[in-house]
Amino acid sequence: MSFTFVTALYNISREKHDQRSYQQYQLWFEQTLSIPVPMIIYTEKCNEDILNRARAKFESITKVIYTDLYDVPFYHTSKTVEHIIKNTPFKDRIQHPNGLENRCFEYIPIVNSKFVWMKNAIESNYFNTDMFFWIDAGLSRFMNFDITDGDFNLPLITKIMNEDKIYFQVGKVHEFYKVLNEQLYFNDAVGKNINFMMAGFWGGNKKIIHDICLLGEKMYMEEYIMKEQVDNEQVIFGFILKKYKDKLLGVSPNNIEYVNYYLFCNKVT
Repeated sequence: MSFTFVTALYNISREKHDQRSYQQYQLWFEQTLSIPVPMIIYTEKCNEDILNRARAKFESITKVIYTDLYDVPFYHTSKTVEHIIKNTPFKDRIQHPNGLENRCFEYIPIVNSKFVWMKNAIESNYFNTDMFFWIDAGLSRFMNFDITDGDFNLPLITKIMNEDKIYFQVGKVHEFYKVLNEQLYFNDAVGKNINFMMAGFWGGNKKIIHDICLLGEKMYMEEYIMKEQVDNEQVIFGFILKKYKDKLLGVSPNNIEYVNYYLFCNKVT
């Protein structure tokens, strides 16, 4: 039983829209990188010093893929996303026009690129691991424990592997229930920025996650871009998960942010 974490960080100048500076994300990123597990990291060359510091002790289990922002898988759709949000009938379906998704036009391409990054990481499988988990670059900001201690919930991880489960945290419980029970349909959800699942930490066995990411990549282009409607990756993910009802291991939200990562690290009693 073995697993790889996959993460990414690129500067899309989001401080212009929600006051979260890239410098703040770099601090969170460095903490996230301190987790003592195999990691595949997609980022810009400007973060090389951060990588060298954070992963110095883990050089043998670290693969860094430096690219420019313009080489991010779906970055090339940014202008199309802007056009869809500003100049098509879809703009009247947008429920939260002041939300980050609808003001920072690089955001939707970046977060949906997780599907491609994960797919590519699994296909490369640099460390020959059984399982893959996405972790957001800034997830460390939610953790009120020492994420460097290397303590993991082996019974939980064994269950994920042996039962081929998709491990994730549920976002909007009521809305996700509607998706699973055919009471809410994809085209009706797009534009509402519904976090059916929390996309900061999720994963499972390489085969099932690869299949999910292939489908996510396809849906981004065919169901968002080609149909002139766009939203975050959580919406696509919610409707993908519906196809895997018997494989879901979803953690219900409580008063701990990303409690699914706390459980993964054996920090919930």
